[in-house]
Amino acid sequence: MRSTPMDMLPWSLVLLSGIIHALWNLKVKQVNNRSLFLAVAYISAGVFMFPLAVVLDGFLIPAKAVLPVLLSAVAETMYVLALAKAYARYDLSFVYPVARGSGPLWATASGVLFFGERLPAMGVLGIAVIIGGILIISLKKEKGSLSALGLSLLIGFFIGSYSSLDRLAIEYTSVYSLLSWKFLVAGIILLAVHLREQCLWVNIKSNIKLSAMAGLFILTAYFLVVLAMKYSNLGYVTVGRESGIGFACLFGALFLKERIGGLKLAGILVLFAGIVILKLI
Repeated sequence: MRSTPMDMLPWSLVLLSGIIHALWNLKVKQVNNRSLFLAVAYISAGVFMFPLAVVLDGFLIPAKAVLPVLLSAVAETMYVLALAKAYARYDLSFVYPVARGSGPLWATASGVLFFGERLPAMGVLGIAVIIGGILIISLKKEKGSLSALGLSLLIGFFIGSYSSLDRLAIEYTSVYSLLSWKFLVAGIILLAVHLREQCLWVNIKSNIKLSAMAGLFILTAYFLVVLAMKYSNLGYVTVGRESGIGFACLFGALFLKERIGGLKLAGILVLFAGIVILKLI
């Protein structure tokens, strides 16, 4: 059967989302003050989302959504701080796959523990394969590899945490208000962390255009996935979203001159296979 343009549309959208997500991570890896860069990016993302939130639901969130939104913003803040620390020390092609790959593990665990979900046998298999992929990636003995693994898994934990909290918040409020509030609060907290730094505003101004563009990229990557969900199965779309793992490794090799050996490549492929199994159950 020949594919039609509409058949290819969702895959094109999620692949583009993966490229954009990997691109803004590449830029974060390249700049110096990474958490400040993302503080401005998050505030920009919240501001970009603000008009939609106002027009569609008045920018108000119900009382039941306040706590999960605030906790999600805190988890997002911790994610940024851990990500900035990891990118300052370790390769993009190591941190990104392990962090993004372990995120679904934590999200699945929270679903079982807090949402009463049942994990079928294929889900257990998917988790085992993901863990196997992470272990293979970490087998390459390099200086600080154990610390890199621990920090990357911590980033994945924060990804799983804010994903689960977003899922809870979205039961009470719209995605527009959720994202606008969440990014604004997280950005302001991150900015507060840097308030005592010398030359703060000089540093902000030096990268403000790139930070604003990163904020736009963060939102665009998210909404491309949401749009793709209108045309394809949710499981396929969420798996396709993780194509960013491949693009991040490619960008690391091309632009950062990182070495992608056979062992790391094998681990990444195994990890991705585990994500496919876990997200298609």
